[in-house]
Amino acid sequence: MLFISACSSGDGNSDTKLGQMNTMSDSLWSKHKAVTSKFRFKLDVIKDRQNYMKWFLKNLKFEDGSRLTDEEKSDAIRYEAVFRVYREISEGYTHTVLSAEELFYEIKGLEKQLKNGVYGDGEDVKKLNIFKKEYASLEKKLLDDAVNAAFIDKQLTGVEPGFQTLQPKMEVIAERLKFTPDTSAEGQQEKGERD
Repeated sequence: MLFISACSSGDGNSDTKLGQMNTMSDSLWSKHKAVTSKFRFKLDVIKDRQNYMKWFLKNLKFEDGSRLTDEEKSDAIRYEAVFRVYREISEGYTHTVLSAEELFYEIKGLEKQLKNGVYGDGEDVKKLNIFKKEYASLEKKLLDDAVNAAFIDKQLTGVEPGFQTLQPKMEVIAERLKFTPDTSAEGQQEKGERD
């Protein structure tokens, strides 16, 4: 009996309030990992693809339709549908990725405060309630990010085969029709704003 009671008094034991708080902190890491596992597409790749599609479709809009075959017209319509998905999810994807990065540091901060005894050993009700509020706040943010990440992942995964099939065809059309990089007033204005 003495051995069992001695083993159950450690901080990592989930039978103590401190042990339960540590377990709750660990569960946040598991939930965070589940969110970030949905980020199979790199943010800069998404932006680059979106910019290329926008540029291509803008140029194609001013071309004479008779210069395209029926198959190319059909492919261009499908390509525009892929672009609409990218355009609609781009901002949400950026927000979700940045939110997950911010949550990483918030969870790390909570974990550090827990290890440094800021929340005590779980016996002080006031400190325990503060910990529970922090935990609940982080858990809600993770849940929101999980929903957003799953939606975005589903959208991107759904259009990825179409993108992979259509992108080389659109590049051939762009080369054949001699599309040039954007030097319009809008493009120059954007460049001026960055400088």
